[in-house]
Amino acid sequence: MDKRSMSEIVFRIVQSYRLAMRSSLNAGEIGLNAMHVRCLSLIDKSDVCTANDIVTALARDKAQIARLIKEMIERNWLTKVANPEDKRSQLLSLTEEGRALAKSIAETQIKVMKKMQENLTAAQLNEFSKTADLMAANLEKFNR
Repeated sequence: MDKRSMSEIVFRIVQSYRLAMRSSLNAGEIGLNAMHVRCLSLIDKSDVCTANDIVTALARDKAQIARLIKEMIERNWLTKVANPEDKRSQLLSLTEEGRALAKSIAETQIKVMKKMQENLTAAQLNEFSKTADLMAANLEKFNR
């Protein structure tokens, strides 16, 4: 397989996944984008989460995450309170609306993944997972 067709395959998978998630979540109607999804999911899975935790986990710059958090607070998806362990940071938590949205995201991810895995054997999925992990690790080394 030539390099061009590999990148086209990766792009096609990513684009198809993104469109399936957007469509299932009615993302356009509620102003939800991929960074919102990643951030809400991260906070939902964390016992304690700060903006710096998101910066580290998503490998984004502090200013971008600060803008994202501000926007999600304005949309009533998040709240922040002083961190009792570190006065320089604030703890992020989901509001009731944010928890409902995170739950919808998690359910949609399961639905989309099931669709994506149709007609594939366990062996194929396992091999794909190993290959994709190796490719991601190669790129992570390249990006350092």
